[in-house]
Amino acid sequence: MELDWTYFFSLFSMGAFYRASAMVIALGSLSWLFGLVLGFGLAQADASRLPWLRWPARAYIWFFRSVPLLVLLVFVYNLPQIFPATGVVLGIPFLAGLVGMVMTEAAYMAEIHRGGLLSVVKGQREAAHALGLGWFATQVRIVLPQAFRIALPSLINEFVTIIKLTSLVSVISLPELLLTGQRLYTQNFLILETLLAVAVYYVAIVTVFGAVLGALERRLDLARRQPEALAEPALAGLRQG
Repeated sequence: MELDWTYFFSLFSMGAFYRASAMVIALGSLSWLFGLVLGFGLAQADASRLPWLRWPARAYIWFFRSVPLLVLLVFVYNLPQIFPATGVVLGIPFLAGLVGMVMTEAAYMAEIHRGGLLSVVKGQREAAHALGLGWFATQVRIVLPQAFRIALPSLINEFVTIIKLTSLVSVISLPELLLTGQRLYTQNFLILETLLAVAVYYVAIVTVFGAVLGALERRLDLARRQPEALAEPALAGLRQG
């Protein structure tokens, strides 16, 4: 049996797939951003000298790195059965999927951030304290810029992973790319053609956003920057000073 290429190419003019692609981008991007912020907080708590901060953070990271995302998504979506008040939020498939993915991604992001924070030389923190900078100023001006640059390749890779993991939210009836394809091939039985088109959509999304984040990585790479000579007006001002 040969593939129906006419049907395959027709899927790239179908509005349902473009709406599903927008759903994947929105869900993946929000999960990545919220996970990035929450993961940094967990990494800071994990590195804290205070046991009441360190041990809960480590327990959270251990637990949510151990639970499969598919299990967590189904659990979160059905949580209103136990706590009806949560149905206002978790009864919406997009929000339930977002909560489940952020809970998992925060744990993975915490480990990425922890590696970036540990890579910053301890002497730089000590030098900042010697200059009179407080903890917050040291983090914002010295530690975070360096740690973010170091962790950025891993963070970009995690974004790619998150985009692919959005396919799991099909189990809670969120119409992303995989579920959209499944609904089609259950009607026409053209399984391979439909799944091939779904794969192309995912590859296109990952390629575009990977290129954007890769450009950001290159822009932040200090090794690629070339020293620039001062313009004549700037030199004149230095001479006068």
